[in-house]
Amino acid sequence: MTRPVSVSHAVQIIWATNAASALLLAVNFDGSDSGVDSLVFNGLMLLLYVWVTARIGLGRQWARLSYAGLVALECAILAAFGLEQATELEALITYLTLPLELWALYKLFGADADAWFKPEQSEVI
Repeated sequence: MTRPVSVSHAVQIIWATNAASALLLAVNFDGSDSGVDSLVFNGLMLLLYVWVTARIGLGRQWARLSYAGLVALECAILAAFGLEQATELEALITYLTLPLELWALYKLFGADADAWFKPEQSEVI
C-alpha cells in the first residue's frame, strides 16, 4: 500500500517543525556552561524527534504513537510552566509549531492513516 497523502503532509509538517527547533537551538546557543547543558539536552531531544519522524515516514506504528506521546508531553510542560521565561523568539516558534504538530497528529490518526500504519509482525525498529 502506498503512503496516504495525509500522512505525507503530516510528515512534511513534522520535518518543518523539527527544522524550526534546530534553528531555535542554534540561535539560542550562547556558549556559557548553562548554554552547553541546554544545547546538549535540546539537541538530544531534537535527535529523538528526527528519528521518530523518519520512522513515521516508513509507516512504523510505534513511531506514530511515540510522536503522539512527545507532543502530549510538550503540551503538558507548556501548560505547567508556561512561556514566562522564554524569549520572544522561543514563544513565537512555540505558538507557530504547536498548532502544526497538533494538525499533524490529526492527520496521522485519520482513517486512511490507520490503514497504512497497521503493524507488521516482522517489524524491525
